[in-house]
Amino acid sequence: MKSFYKKVLSTFQKQSTKDKFIEHHIPPVRYIDLYAQQDLNPENFDLFQGTSLLVEWDIDHTQDTPVANITFYVCYEQLRDTSNISLNQELGLKFLDYIQLVDETLSDLESEETGKLTKVDEGFNQMDSIVDVYLLKYECSYKRKKINPQDDHLEGSYDSLRLSGNLVQKVEFDL
Repeated sequence: MKSFYKKVLSTFQKQSTKDKFIEHHIPPVRYIDLYAQQDLNPENFDLFQGTSLLVEWDIDHTQDTPVANITFYVCYEQLRDTSNISLNQELGLKFLDYIQLVDETLSDLESEETGKLTKVDEGFNQMDSIVDVYLLKYECSYKRKKINPQDDHLEGSYDSLRLSGNLVQKVEFDL
C-alpha cells in the first residue's frame, strides 16, 4: 500500500489539483497523513487549520482477488452557520464543495498495487473530534507485490526426493 499512499500524496500535491480547488475558492488540501486518530487529540488542532485528509485502510485477503477497503477522513474547520436562518448560508455550505472536489480527485486514483477506487459509503463522522470530519469510503482490488523473492514456494512431490542410506549411528556416552 506504500505506492497507493504515495500516489495520494502526489495527486493532491500536483499544481493542477491545487488549481482545481482554488478555482472553486476552496483552499487545497494542506495536510495529508495516515490516520492515527489525530482528529481526536486537542494538541493536534494546528494540523487541521484549513483542509486536511487522513487515510486508513484494511485489506480483505479471504477473496480470490484481495480487496482493499480505504477510508478517507476529509477534515475541515467549519466555523460558519449552516442553519436556515444563516445570513450567509452559501459560505457555510462551502465545505460540501470541498468534499465533492476531494471525491472527484480520488475517483481516478489507481496505483501499482490498487485498482480504481469505487465509492461504497460516505457520511459525517459521528466521533467527538476536534474538527469536522466527513468520511469517504472506497474499495478497490489489491495486488500485493512480493517484497522478498525468497517468499516464493517451490512445488514438487515427495516421491521425487532421493534419500540416501547414510544415516548417522547413534553414539552413546557413559557418564
